Amino acid sequence: MIKNFLLLLFVLLSLSSVGQERSLLQGKILTPDGEIFSINIVNLTSKTGTTNNSKGEFEIEVAVNDTLLFSSVQYEQREIVITKEVLKKAFLTVLLVEKIDELKEVSISNISLSGNLAKDIEDIPTLTQADIGFPMSDVPPPTSIERKLTTASSGMDLLFNTLKGKIKMLKKAAANEDLSQLVDAGEAALPTSFFEELLIPKDKIRDFIYFCAEDPNFHTYLPDAMRLELVAYYRKKAPEFVKERI
Repeated sequence: MIKNFLLLLFVLLSLSSVGQERSLLQGKILTPDGEIFSINIVNLTSKTGTTNNSKGEFEIEVAVNDTLLFSSVQYEQREIVITKEVLKKAFLTVLLVEKIDELKEVSISNISLSGNLAKDIEDIPTLTQADIGFPMSDVPPPTSIERKLTTASSGMDLLFNTLKGKIKMLKKAAANEDLSQLVDAGEAALPTSFFEELLIPKDKIRDFIYFCAEDPNFHTYLPDAMRLELVAYYRKKAPEFVKERI
């Protein structure tokens, strides 16, 4: 009886150990301006951390459902949950956007200043938007890239930033982020074995999906209800890709 209990306990401990097994994940951090600073990369689940090198590359041990936190003084924080697809690829591309500090409170007063700074600060009332009757919008604030693009496209800044190519850079950064998400979805939709049947090497699968994503209608094949259409589309594009790119 005791032997059976010990055997069962050993099996349960082994299964628990397997469930917590972690793999080494490699990745690369991208930013809109191409400058890479030191980013704090923390696995919130395992309580371990690392940072990137000067090229934006990093390595960290992860398991499925672990949450990675990317943070720094220069960029907005970003959390990413590790999925089976990410773990299978063993590589993660992370796009960070620049942090822009926004004024959350304003001070409004019609009092006369005494010249005593400490006293005057105490006498100035601090008000929020609601206190002064400004409507509180339920629309999510624009992203950092969207704010930069709006600013760079207005007034005299338009001519200046156009000459510098800033607008083009911001549009490209936003487009690259959207394209990367489309490719992620297109790759996760079907198993690796399907692409190998199309004579596409494993290390060329992502290149193939980027090739397919050049079609402006590619996104229409990605919903689950369009899986058969996506399969047919991949089969149609595969010979062309193999001929031109392999």
